Amino acid sequence: MDILSITEKPEIDESIKEYEYHSYEPITSTNLNTPGEIRVNIDTQDLFTHPCESYLVFDGKLVKNDEAAYANADVITLTNDAMMHLFSNIKYHLSEQESESLFHIGKVTTMLGLLKFPDDFQNSKGLNQLWMKDSHTTAHF
Repeated sequence: MDILSITEKPEIDESIKEYEYHSYEPITSTNLNTPGEIRVNIDTQDLFTHPCESYLVFDGKLVKNDEAAYANADVITLTNDAMMHLFSNIKYHLSEQESESLFHIGKVTTMLGLLKFPDDFQNSKGLNQLWMKDSHTTAHF
């Protein structure tokens, strides 16, 4: 009598242990204050990207309407996801094919934040994203 022995294949660990982040600069002039398109291209052909783990870093200076700097004692209030309110729309292209397009980015990210983040998120890493739930019933100007 022949005995058939079936052995299981060894498990292969295909999980991602860590991410390696790369910096990409926008392909525009150095002055991003002028209206227009801000495009960031990732042209590396041998790079696997994971877009949901990517992020944007904004580096700038908040100034008054007359270009004067705010004093340290000045009280400044920004809306949740303030940086996202600077954009009218965002598009994601993969190989010149549009795969996603969003309008009203500030509203979209605020609604997503209200659904996604716990109530104590503002006390942890939420402040890094300018995220704090409104505690007033009226706007303060």
